[in-house]
Amino acid sequence: MSYKKVLSYGTLNPDLMYFVDEIPPVGGDIRSKEYKIRPGGTAINCAENIKNWGIETSVMGNCIGKDPLGDYLLSYLKESKIGYKDVLINDCLTPTCSIYIDKNGERTIISSGYENCNWNNLNKVKEFDSMIIDRYSIKYIRENLKNEDFSNVFITQAGYGETIDYKIDFLVVSKDEIDVIEANRLLNEDFVSWILLTSANLPARLLSKDGVVEITPPDFKTINSTGAGDVTAAYIGAHGIDDVITTTRNACAAGAIVAGTSSLPSIEKIEEISKLVEIKPR
Repeated sequence: MSYKKVLSYGTLNPDLMYFVDEIPPVGGDIRSKEYKIRPGGTAINCAENIKNWGIETSVMGNCIGKDPLGDYLLSYLKESKIGYKDVLINDCLTPTCSIYIDKNGERTIISSGYENCNWNNLNKVKEFDSMIIDRYSIKYIRENLKNEDFSNVFITQAGYGETIDYKIDFLVVSKDEIDVIEANRLLNEDFVSWILLTSANLPARLLSKDGVVEITPPDFKTINSTGAGDVTAAYIGAHGIDDVITTTRNACAAGAIVAGTSSLPSIEKIEEISKLVEIKPR
């Protein structure tokens, strides 16, 4: 299945991408081999994949400025037919995300500008069938999540120490950001129905009250892991969890494709690569 209308809520910013052999030590000075600028932020990363799969999607999140970088983002959203009518536009500086990618595809990220932004509230989210929220945004809408009864809420990554005390359907989070005790608390207290623990070098683990399933994507060489976690959450948020094993298998395949190719994965390619994903109950 897939939802008809999905909201991607979170960071909206240009990604300034620098490709280097290695990250310099403190005080170091290097030149990048290549430089790119692209529309980014988790909300845009998720939305462009969802739109690529033929599903209607819109973005909300931080405000963007009346500046060249803001104009760049708005032009991209318009050209991509991603809904943006509720995006806040004011006199702030558009936030940016600088991403340094080494020869192994590993990233070092420096983001700036979000703290000075206004953020959309969740008054209009019931127009959507499903909502994906990124970890940077939780603190700005946490009270909304606690006080409103939302359904089909999917969160990508946990949120920099923000306690999860609101109900969500599915949490995608790095194993480095949550421990077993906290994961069990979220499941046992019914804050979260499913948790997908991801890892760059180890199999993912799908946790629920019923147990643990280990998910091993194909071992592709990582070219650039930027957006791999976002596309994983985007697939889950766009297709739902009625068949949670199939959805998660396909989502992990999508993440592997992005990390190995740096391109938007089609549904056909995802279904092809998902046959290589190993599922093992633990």
